Amino acid sequence: MIITDVQTYVLSLDFKFKLGAMIPFKATGLYINIKTDEDIEGWALAHWNLSNAAQKVFIDEALRRFLLNKDPFMVEDIYHTLYHNTNRVTFGIMQSTSAIEVALWDIIGKASKKPIYRLLGGMKNKIRAYASMPRGYKPKAAVGAVQSALDLGGFTGVKLRIGGRGGKPEKIIEEVRDAFPDLYLMVDANSTYLTVTDALEIAKVCAKNHLTWLEEPMPSDNLNGLARLRNKSPIEIAGGENDFGIFRFEDILTKGCYDIIQPDVTRSGGFLQCKKIDAMAEVKGVRCIPHIFGFGHILAANLHFVLSTRCDWLEFPFIPEEYQILEDPIKVEKGIVKAIEKPGIGVEINKKMFEEHVLN
Repeated sequence: MIITDVQTYVLSLDFKFKLGAMIPFKATGLYINIKTDEDIEGWALAHWNLSNAAQKVFIDEALRRFLLNKDPFMVEDIYHTLYHNTNRVTFGIMQSTSAIEVALWDIIGKASKKPIYRLLGGMKNKIRAYASMPRGYKPKAAVGAVQSALDLGGFTGVKLRIGGRGGKPEKIIEEVRDAFPDLYLMVDANSTYLTVTDALEIAKVCAKNHLTWLEEPMPSDNLNGLARLRNKSPIEIAGGENDFGIFRFEDILTKGCYDIIQPDVTRSGGFLQCKKIDAMAEVKGVRCIPHIFGFGHILAANLHFVLSTRCDWLEFPFIPEEYQILEDPIKVEKGIVKAIEKPGIGVEINKKMFEEHVLN
């Protein structure tokens, strides 16, 4: 089997997100379709970024030529070719490399007639999920949003966003904890705090209210600051969603930045890089709970990874099902998500939404 073509498609939906210190950005996605001479195709979704158009050009004009005529089963060879010809020379877009690797595994799974998580050495076939809120809320609205998550999905854990919008984070945390004393509650600051002192103050508030973890309290490039914070923090610190590859995570783990690392299959290098990152973290005694936020193909890819590892939570974007853009949306039942048992990544794009929202 050889790769015969690589195509990309940009989709744009009619709503925006505002995450922490970031500017509002439109919900868009870049789908990658890898074709082979045996009529088996692989699909993947590159993680959100500020310019899908730029990423499309990067894949179409640069990465595509590294894939043509290659054997899709030679995943490590292709990954290293992409890595050494982009990150070392033109600083490749990490989302592109990751999505290509996921699409290759979709092909491998379809050719083998097995779901990806089993090919990666499956460890379980279901996982508890926590509801990940898409934006910040003021205190009373946050309580209502959490109640909706419990009512609709039976979630036992919820993650709130406290960076940027939503008023005083202390009030949000306190009101939600008072309303739900037994809930696993996490918060994501989306890199809002710029000093260890400020981040430590919110960490103390989290600990006082018995939260499970504080995510991305400081900019992810500030490894020294994060290491100092983790050393002082009374609550577990989580992060790593913006980081790529084993070398970066070796720095993160060596410096002791996080109690919980959060690589994302669609950002951190794909399945095999994330498996290696998880293994490094296991040796260090650090938990691995992947970051997951985006349309359905992003959720599906990370679900396969989680089910093939020791990871004990699945982040589940709490957005309307139609925004998964899947023919059969992935569902949460009583707080649990079951394995996708169809071959490959096991999900199909909703054709109607694809045709209505594709830009090219």
